Amino acid sequence: MGREIRKFGLYGEGNSASSPEFVHIETISARSRLHNWSISPHVHPNIFQLLHLIDGGGVLAVDGAEILLQPPVLVIVPCGCVHAFRFETDTKGWVLSVADALVADGRLGPIDVASTAQGSQVLHIPLDDARGSSDLMAHALSELTVRHESAPGVLSHAVISIVGLVLSLAEELAQERVARLEGGQDRRVSLVRRFGKLVEVHMREQWSVERYAEELGTTAPTLTRACREVLNRAPAQIVQDRRLREAKRALSYTDASVSMISDDLGFSDPAYFARVFKQQIGVTASAFRKERFWAA
Repeated sequence: MGREIRKFGLYGEGNSASSPEFVHIETISARSRLHNWSISPHVHPNIFQLLHLIDGGGVLAVDGAEILLQPPVLVIVPCGCVHAFRFETDTKGWVLSVADALVADGRLGPIDVASTAQGSQVLHIPLDDARGSSDLMAHALSELTVRHESAPGVLSHAVISIVGLVLSLAEELAQERVARLEGGQDRRVSLVRRFGKLVEVHMREQWSVERYAEELGTTAPTLTRACREVLNRAPAQIVQDRRLREAKRALSYTDASVSMISDDLGFSDPAYFARVFKQQIGVTASAFRKERFWAA
């Protein structure tokens, strides 16, 4: 698909596969200042990342949109999610990178962080620090940085414990954020989340709502009610939204033609894709690319 989105282990270090126990931490400035504080669109195939900004700020580019980052803020980047940043000069904070395989390791603690770390979307969480969440995160990441610099790559019990604390806190903050956005947590929310994960895998395959429901062990009417109550969208609309979000990624971050993007996402023909895109997004695919294309 034209110029492909670049895949990195750590940004700028090629596409080498990470070790199943890979853990790396550095300050935001350590790498960003080498690239004029602008991190071009890229993806980490096997690495989960967490960024904690405590001073400065910047812009997160994801899914064709730009999100202002005002510290203190947490950014959670599941593996496989395309993202880019423009940081203000001298922005302060940390970037923690953890092998996707390690995220589900029981040594990290009793809280299941896999649901957030293996999600389908980059999540930014403004931190209201009334409970001290930002300070706690900063202390943990600062201590982890000291230990990493003194013994890079060594997963001591202390390092594992600190990583577990950081990811558990991130999971707690992420779930609170999602709960606020979705209006509460119950079985309907769980069903919709499981549906979303299936959509990630099968959105190109033209599955019917009935097929999704069957895979989820429920009925189409039940799935439809849950989606409407939680997200105010029908299942078919959610699938289409996800396909269009992927289309916006391709238009923003690759040189693939509209026809190629349409074919990759399983639309019946480019003209139909063009009509749907214009109807749902409000501009043509070409106009969207002209406005949002993020050159490498």
